[in-house]
Amino acid sequence: MASRNEEEAPRRTAARRGTSSRSDESREAPRRDASRRGSSGSDEAREAREESRERPPRKKTSEGSGSRDSEITSVRAAQAAVVQLHELTTRDIEAVVGMSKKDDGNWNVIIEVVEAHHFPDTSDVMAEYSVDVDTQGELVGYSRGQRYLRGRPGGQ
Repeated sequence: MASRNEEEAPRRTAARRGTSSRSDESREAPRRDASRRGSSGSDEAREAREESRERPPRKKTSEGSGSRDSEITSVRAAQAAVVQLHELTTRDIEAVVGMSKKDDGNWNVIIEVVEAHHFPDTSDVMAEYSVDVDTQGELVGYSRGQRYLRGRPGGQ
């Protein structure tokens, strides 16, 4: 029977090398599981943004760009607005809070953005951006409205 010191020797050696006698797979599993869980709503929003990084595909018609079939849906317009606003401002997108279709067929999307992170989250500085997206999903303009503290829209 091996003595206690002989059993602990491989563990001490592994600890000095930065390895463990446990398998790498068992060590990595909890880390992967922890990375999947979002710690806050902004993490979930960030993950959704990263998944939708690609611009919506353009619909092709035989009649050209003047056809109503070539217009994008409201969902694709919102996704395009979120992706392109984030690329331009590098700010964290919180949510799409409104949208409307204009007479010329373009979309106006209102997006809530975190302008400055603070602790606690209720102290975050927020802003609403008005983003115009054309019928092909390209951003044609944007502007920032007033800034406000999270949970206190309208500067209350």
